[in-house]
Amino acid sequence: MADTAIGYKEDSKSVQKIDGETFIQEDVHAKAGDVILDLGCGTGELSATLAKLVGSEGKVVGVDPDKERILLAQKSHTKIPNLSFQEGSDSNFPGIGFETYDMIFCNLVLHWIPNKQRVFDNMYKALKQGGKIAMQYGDHFPLFTLQAYKILNPENEARICEMVTHEPRAKMEKYCTSAGFTILKSCDCELQFAFESTDGLLKWLRSVTHGVFDLSLVTEDRLQKYLALYSDKDGKPCLDFRGASEHSTHSRLMAVKDVATVAE
Repeated sequence: MADTAIGYKEDSKSVQKIDGETFIQEDVHAKAGDVILDLGCGTGELSATLAKLVGSEGKVVGVDPDKERILLAQKSHTKIPNLSFQEGSDSNFPGIGFETYDMIFCNLVLHWIPNKQRVFDNMYKALKQGGKIAMQYGDHFPLFTLQAYKILNPENEARICEMVTHEPRAKMEKYCTSAGFTILKSCDCELQFAFESTDGLLKWLRSVTHGVFDLSLVTEDRLQKYLALYSDKDGKPCLDFRGASEHSTHSRLMAVKDVATVAE
């Protein structure tokens, strides 16, 4: 299991880390002194970025249900004093039920959680008045991943698809406002789905499915059939899916626990 966590840390650098850092720069705007919860922190790379932004007067708490990822996060970021990690979930995290945080950051996690209304309700209760949520989530499977599961891992296709619960942006917005939030921004954005090699793509598919995508099932015949879908006129695989909405779009949501609308 530790090897799986290490693999996730390395393989996610090409998408989750780069895209998350872009999100932080463009929209999150963490301030010095902020107390932030990173819900679904993985191995903590983005938590560390946030910890640097909030400075010594602020604090970041990273939570993830994967014990091995949390252990690796704790081991990897020991030199950041205002950063801590704890095994937990959307319904079990430090400060739940109390007005603890200035911001809750959640990057490419929400589509893994079945009960989305509960997530928004718990985040609302854990935020200080005027606190914000900053989220990115998938509202559909990128086409290149669906094709990969179907062609490269048909034995596990159904299981992989059942792991994720995508819902449209309009429904997410309804969950958000039903919890009491005022939406500041809700839009489509582009994920940086670009892979330097076939091996990098396959390892990323394994990591994001928590190892359910089985590399041993990827035969040469299956691989060539899949790559033929994404090859240029000379037959060279082109694994840069940026700019194609069916492959690379996802949703971004910013909302506030507005003091003026806090329930009595």
